[in-house]
Amino acid sequence: MPDWFDQLDTAAQAQNHPTHRIVAGDGMLLVTERGARVMACAIPGVPGVEDNLFFHHESMLDPEKAANPFGGDRLWIAPEVGWYWPSLALAREDAGKHAATPPQIDPGEYLTDSASPVHVQMSTRIDLTDVRDGKKIELAVSRQVRAVEAPAGLPETLKCASFAITNVLLLRGGDDGAVACAWDILQVPPVGTLICPTTTDPKAVSEPTSYYEPFGDKHVARDANAVRFLIDSERKVKMGLKAEHTTGRMGYYRKLGDGSATLILRLFAPQPGEPYPDIPISADENQRIGGDVLQAYNHSDGGTSGFGEMEYHDPAVMVGHGPASRHGSSVTHILAGPDADVRAYGERLLGVPIKAIQ
Repeated sequence: MPDWFDQLDTAAQAQNHPTHRIVAGDGMLLVTERGARVMACAIPGVPGVEDNLFFHHESMLDPEKAANPFGGDRLWIAPEVGWYWPSLALAREDAGKHAATPPQIDPGEYLTDSASPVHVQMSTRIDLTDVRDGKKIELAVSRQVRAVEAPAGLPETLKCASFAITNVLLLRGGDDGAVACAWDILQVPPVGTLICPTTTDPKAVSEPTSYYEPFGDKHVARDANAVRFLIDSERKVKMGLKAEHTTGRMGYYRKLGDGSATLILRLFAPQPGEPYPDIPISADENQRIGGDVLQAYNHSDGGTSGFGEMEYHDPAVMVGHGPASRHGSSVTHILAGPDADVRAYGERLLGVPIKAIQ
């Protein structure tokens, strides 16, 4: 494995955080028990592709600073408006200033239930109180990461790492009407374009949700088949699509040096009609469902920790209403190799042209 991969592993273990290595086709995944994060993906032997295919903060390489995971693929619990600020009023006053992730969500207190060279399963319990109405919800949470087969017809010129994630939420108790869902977030390094194929519903490309200021004229592009989202760490932008507007696929394309490129293709299961609770802070404070299933985020803080996110949500559990548990799965294929081959094969899997926002 590359030096940086071993350094990430060593730094986590130096903080007494168990790690797991998963062999995933041509690649290797590093999973940390702390935060239940898929911290890294390495695909060795591809010219121009020497670093982590996911984002990790540089502090994670330092054994003295790696106590709190920062990067990779993580499981958070939505809705964001419910518990990531002390109050909805403070969120609306200054979302960045007052944001605070509950420690029971991240990093959480995960324990490994089972592990092998091709899988790991971890679990924890999470109790939360919605800042909008004071309602409590109690959850048992499990998260499994496992290697899966590469998609059929993969060209010999491409290397591929493939894995599946299953997130399970089980209601343990709470107040009637309290709601929560699994929110899977994969952090990726800039610069690249997240391509989000859309359905034939005219509103799919005309009405993506803006979570902050207007999109502007650069970071969100739309055509008849997809919404494209620029990840460049230059401006804070967040975009969302409803379940009826996404095909359940998204791909993050990056053109790299030496004529190489990578594509992180994620397949998930939008379910129109099921409850999705994640909504902007500007929404009616009494709204509990009707939110987005796909989200994209471009982070900028003026420093060196710029990154982007490709996100999806599973349907919610709601105390006293509907199922007491939810199982949500996704499959991720990571392609690396010559740019033309990545684009040609990636278009077959994604279903739309792979075009970068310049």
